[in-house]
Amino acid sequence: MYAPIPMVPGPVTVPFYVREALAQDYPSGQIDNDFFQVLRASERFLQRMMHTKNRVVIMSGEGMLVLWGALKSTLKPGDRVFVFVNGVFSQGIADMARGLGCAVETVETAYNQVLDDDLLNRCEMKISSMRPTMICAVHCETPSGTLNPLERLGMLKKQYEVPLFYVDMVSSLGGVEVDVDGWHIDLALGGSQKCLSLPPSLAFVAVSDVAFSRMGEVDYQGYDSILPFKTIYEDGRSPYTPNWHGVAALHASLQALFAEGLDSVFQRHRICQHFVHSSLKKLGVRLWADEPVSSPTVTAALVPEGFTFAGWQEALRRRGLVVAGSFGPMSGKVFRLGHMGEQARLSLCESAIDVIDTVLHSCKIVSV
Repeated sequence: MYAPIPMVPGPVTVPFYVREALAQDYPSGQIDNDFFQVLRASERFLQRMMHTKNRVVIMSGEGMLVLWGALKSTLKPGDRVFVFVNGVFSQGIADMARGLGCAVETVETAYNQVLDDDLLNRCEMKISSMRPTMICAVHCETPSGTLNPLERLGMLKKQYEVPLFYVDMVSSLGGVEVDVDGWHIDLALGGSQKCLSLPPSLAFVAVSDVAFSRMGEVDYQGYDSILPFKTIYEDGRSPYTPNWHGVAALHASLQALFAEGLDSVFQRHRICQHFVHSSLKKLGVRLWADEPVSSPTVTAALVPEGFTFAGWQEALRRRGLVVAGSFGPMSGKVFRLGHMGEQARLSLCESAIDVIDTVLHSCKIVSV
């Protein structure tokens, strides 16, 4: 269905230069050296964006591919795993690790809260006592629109010599500054369909030397195994048929972002966030997570009184605005606007707010 005002928080609008890259014909990436040149160039862009010297493995599949693959490649049954839980995806990571037979402990808080001094103290107590193999957290919890400050959690990783720090940054990478090496992250997980404005066809993970070493010990065999990608440049071939179209599109997206300048890109996201938040407040729409704890890439707000989510979504859709619902405890209560990637445009956000204003005003007229 065509969406004149697309504001879903992924998959997002695909810009013309990405569509052009996808529309080309390419040789077999499995054996053609030109593919590896594009892959290497894309990896270097991602390293700069992530602020890391670590290898960045680029795989064919949606973001969940590396969320699962990184766990299965580095964990064994019985390993102790600590997860900070403040949303649907971090809770999911804890469940995934339990499903792999790991001993999982958590510090949990409300889904509209982020790491603060009290929560960090609780995390430190848990980490110091359990001495986990891995710490896990989510940078941007997309279903609730929150953004976790992870620097101090990374400091706890270093202080207590935890081997691995695993971070889901699928919905923040490219829209918010991240510092993989500065935050001591060993497995930094990204996806193509959010701030990079690509179809959901690629997943990538920055892998530290410690993480690669651990992968050698675990020796996980599977399609989502990360270790086989460590030597693809030396081997001159990918573990399976690579997605040349997707990688070419990724390269086009990254070229455009760096040409704009990452500082400008991040500022564009913050401007959209502030405009959407302030405008919704003026219209009397309550935010699920306010600006100090929210992500510049997505806004979660409560469905206005007098509407069900389905009714609210349909009223907006009839006027061209497409928004998303949410999951878990927010299901049916929250709607979300994705001002990420190509959708982080003030003009698009203004159009979205105009529609919301119109629907709210029409409702008031009908109710008088």
